Amino acid sequence: MRILLVYYEPQASGQTTHVLSLVRGLDPRRFELAVVLPESLQHTAAKFQKLGARVAPLPLRRLAWSPRAAIGLARLIREWRPDVVHIHSQEAGLVARPIARLASAQKIFYTPQTVDIRRARWHGLYIRLERALARITGKVISVNEADRQRLVRWGIPSGKIVTIPNGIDLTGYEGPGEVGHLRQILGLDLERPLVLQVGRLSAQKDPLGFVEGAALVVKNRPDVQFALAGDGPLRDQTAARICELGLEGHVRLLGWRERASRLMAAADIVTLTSRWEGTPYALLEAMACSRPVVATAVNGCPEVVAKGQTGFLVPPGKPAAWAGAVARLLDDPPQAAAMGRQGRKRVEACFTQARMIDRIEALYEKAG
Repeated sequence: MRILLVYYEPQASGQTTHVLSLVRGLDPRRFELAVVLPESLQHTAAKFQKLGARVAPLPLRRLAWSPRAAIGLARLIREWRPDVVHIHSQEAGLVARPIARLASAQKIFYTPQTVDIRRARWHGLYIRLERALARITGKVISVNEADRQRLVRWGIPSGKIVTIPNGIDLTGYEGPGEVGHLRQILGLDLERPLVLQVGRLSAQKDPLGFVEGAALVVKNRPDVQFALAGDGPLRDQTAARICELGLEGHVRLLGWRERASRLMAAADIVTLTSRWEGTPYALLEAMACSRPVVATAVNGCPEVVAKGQTGFLVPPGKPAAWAGAVARLLDDPPQAAAMGRQGRKRVEACFTQARMIDRIEALYEKAG
């Protein structure tokens, strides 16, 4: 079977991780793969090509695609004739599905990762668009059950939607990691407790909430260091807030890091302050590293984190609640370590790449 994977994101992050995991995991004896990605992420093309996938960078944008992008995708579909066009991300899904249909794609699949949008005033229009585009979509893959139920409430037929959580390849997460070496790589203190967050510095991830919470923790635990690994549009604003709160000696901005997930073993606690999510890879990767997590209770996060067993869940936009959960783990290292071990077991049982791939392969074969 020929599978064409299409995705958009402004900076290599969860979407790239997900599509790479499909290319890495799908059986090459049964599936021939091609990937359409934004030209801005062309530096990631070699990773896909090394795995045997054909790569077609196009000038994709968030929503307003240029004629060259639209024509390029349509031409690829007509010439390559994939059995399934599998479109990832909301942005690509809103534009690429109509293009795929006009190009006579045989089957169209769609994985949005998240079904939230930032601008509330557009929410009604977005729901209507998703409902309309579902008519030309053979299968919608929701990465968490909460979003699947929401899509059904919006009027998308339940028979078209299946929940398949994201999963990760546990290879490379087998050992505990040499904490001292990892902290040296990050330029962090070897002795002080470390609270780490990995994610884009954007409104979705709420890095300002992380900084506000850190300020509350530091009042009682001045020995703790905090770090944000990632880059994005809120970097300058986040840096300014760190200075305003006098946290220069406590909170570090590490910038974008290659293979940041492998650095999570350097942390005592890994957090996620997101306002919305799908099934976030950052939590799965932290748990694979046997690290306790503190995450906001949004979308698929409560389906990943077993509250009180592998970490804590807090409301989004509530730095005081986040700080309280972080402080509980800092003050009880044995409990934190036990939660980390339980987190590893949970990923092994429920969120492996192999488990995810098996279910997606079955959908592809049924479509063919």
